[in-house]
Amino acid sequence: MESKYVLSASSLKSDKKVNVSDMDSKSKTTTSSPSSVKYSLSRPSTSTAPYGDMSDESAMRMVYGSTKREESSKSSSIAREEKTKKKMEEIKLTFKAIRASECVDLLFLIDCTGSMGSYINQVKNDITKLQENLKVKHSNLDMMFGFIRYTDFDMGSKNHSVFQFSRSTGEFVNFVSKITAMGGGDGPEDVFGGMNLMKSMNWRPESTRVVIHIADAPCHGSEYHSMTDSHSAGDPNGIKLVDLMNSINALNLNYYFGHIKISDTGKMIDIFDRSLKLVSKNQKSISSFDSRDTSTLNEKIFNSVSESISITKSILTAKFTGTVAATAKRDFTIDTKEPNWAHIPGIVMLQKTFHLPSDLKTCLEPSYEMKLNEITSTIKMAPNPFAQGAFRLAYYGTNEHGSKIVIKQSKLIGGRHNSLKSYYEAMECQTVAAKFAFEFNALRGKKEVKFTIAKVLQVKSSEKPTYYGLEALIEGKYEKYNSNAGWKSDNPETAIFQTFSHWTYHVTNGKAMVVDIQGVKTSKGYILTDPCIHSDDVLRFGPTNLGKGGMIKFFETHVCNRHCQEMGLIIPSFVKDIKKTTTVSTTKSTTAHLSGLSLGRHIRIIDDKHEEDDEEEENEEDKQDKI
Repeated sequence: MESKYVLSASSLKSDKKVNVSDMDSKSKTTTSSPSSVKYSLSRPSTSTAPYGDMSDESAMRMVYGSTKREESSKSSSIAREEKTKKKMEEIKLTFKAIRASECVDLLFLIDCTGSMGSYINQVKNDITKLQENLKVKHSNLDMMFGFIRYTDFDMGSKNHSVFQFSRSTGEFVNFVSKITAMGGGDGPEDVFGGMNLMKSMNWRPESTRVVIHIADAPCHGSEYHSMTDSHSAGDPNGIKLVDLMNSINALNLNYYFGHIKISDTGKMIDIFDRSLKLVSKNQKSISSFDSRDTSTLNEKIFNSVSESISITKSILTAKFTGTVAATAKRDFTIDTKEPNWAHIPGIVMLQKTFHLPSDLKTCLEPSYEMKLNEITSTIKMAPNPFAQGAFRLAYYGTNEHGSKIVIKQSKLIGGRHNSLKSYYEAMECQTVAAKFAFEFNALRGKKEVKFTIAKVLQVKSSEKPTYYGLEALIEGKYEKYNSNAGWKSDNPETAIFQTFSHWTYHVTNGKAMVVDIQGVKTSKGYILTDPCIHSDDVLRFGPTNLGKGGMIKFFETHVCNRHCQEMGLIIPSFVKDIKKTTTVSTTKSTTAHLSGLSLGRHIRIIDDKHEEDDEEEENEEDKQDKI
């Protein structure tokens, strides 16, 4: 099929430079010679370790290991082969972790007193849809459901009941259908009694364990609330909070509290959270969400389960690959209000930026030199994060020009998550993705896909190097459109991102693919952030680069849409082979879509596949908008 939009060979092979604006228009960049290191500084460093215990040159070498001169040596070539072999093994183990993390035990712990009827019914009505939606995102999903019903002491021996874990949504619905919301004499309920039953559940070994606790009333004990309480001294059965929190920690539960009346349960949630952080040495916390609107309950539960799967995947990946995981999480409090900047002191920081590559082909080569610009900037940063993801915290900030920014930091303390290398890899990934988006927009004549400019900050006065990520603040509703493991949004309006990912594979002849598309829809198009790049060079673009295996996962679920057809994109021939060899179990558990053998086989298929169409067409370059 003739392609309407094909990058010309000249645009892929040319060495023309793109003039890129930066936050500070006065900063200057010096182009490095072809023989310089991977990331070339725009100005020379004054020493070998000018910024704490690691120089930029050291971090650059850590990303890819050596200069071009060293890479030309035989020993360096062997070392690179060994690194590649090791990374390929890690990728296989990452897929193993993905499959294992999608073994989910989901427990509903619900206050079933008189005021909770609508919430009980909502869980019952949504359970099948919840499972279906999760299976779309997590293709290897093996999910079991459990239910703990609790009321209060006025119900006597009937104040609790348990539904043990089952894969049958029919059995689950049948159990919940028989629940009648009743009881609850005073304000507080028997929360401790319900929570104490969690340890009686048949949790599977190493499963992703999720507890969704929904309640509109606190536990007994005057320290947890200001209500009239028939048991103000605390749980009459002697159950202690510290024992409950120790159980949550020992069972490795991801605990989510859906509050209905935050004025009644807020104090209790805070006490629970502090206690769990204490007993877990800050590795566990109580997450909460607003569940007043029953129509949004399914979405909140979906997000909670997906976040828990991501957390488990990271833990299992570290375990399977033998990498050292961070020992603890940061202690933080979410504050969604923007601070009064007049009361926030400025911090002098080094601001590092990669410039947009001149063309797509050369920036994917192992020897490509990212050009690093560095300026000194005064940044104001909110004391508390306004949002959190599975692994990062987001803080409000402003730069010295008064522009609003987002400052990002790892949730985890120590380890590779806070190294300069990890921040450089993320910045490089987003910068290259921005180049892909720029070319994509130029071909289509529409500026609908745009990535923010990623930067790295380093506190200048810190004795121990402290790094942050920096981006412009994007106003609007944040959404995820596809993942790096094959999931895609079912929103038809966002089909353009599936096309974008498909096109990145096509235009690079299968060398790379931009995925994990997420961001905000604005009046000027979509503003995106935090992408992943799958590359045939698995030593590039950080730990989320799953190489050819990641590309296979994309095409497992991708169906070409009208945008793909407009651009003349076609599904690679190896996809048909995948569909022939892939089997999905419908019995006791869901089988992985790709075994280790089939993954290796399909990688070879891609490597042997050459694109036949090589039509050329001129495209034009333009400046990327500054933040």
